[in-house]
Amino acid sequence: MPDWRIYHPTGTFTDPEHKEKLADAITSMYTQVGLPAFYVVVIFIEMPPGTLYRAGVSCHAKGVKPFVRLTFSHIARHFPPGESPERTAFMNRVHKTVKPYLADKGYNWEVNGEELEREFVHINGLRIPPTGSEDEQRWFRDNEPSPWGPYLTA
Repeated sequence: MPDWRIYHPTGTFTDPEHKEKLADAITSMYTQVGLPAFYVVVIFIEMPPGTLYRAGVSCHAKGVKPFVRLTFSHIARHFPPGESPERTAFMNRVHKTVKPYLADKGYNWEVNGEELEREFVHINGLRIPPTGSEDEQRWFRDNEPSPWGPYLTA
């Protein structure tokens, strides 16, 4: 929420520190705009030989550059619909953020995203607080969910 999935062939992202730094860089894109760090999930999905193809060619074929596919889902915040300066700026920020971990390593890569409905996300059984609310700010400060509004007990 944002939920990032990074599909990569075996042999890429073999260094845990490299993965941790990329996950931290992605997380920072969101904490810098006020989202709690724990909202951000980054999952590395290793694709063994025979499971990842691009243009009908195995990404493990000899002489083929590694191909990494990144997908993200946004739930907590949405951009204005259609093409917009905000969406363009975000994607430019994504490119700048992942460049040292992908392009600078000589990988081919692709990224795409989608926006999902806030009502369909719960953390520890709690809906996320409204955008910009005092409860959301508390979640940001505490970096963990806590009861709010309809979840407060008497």
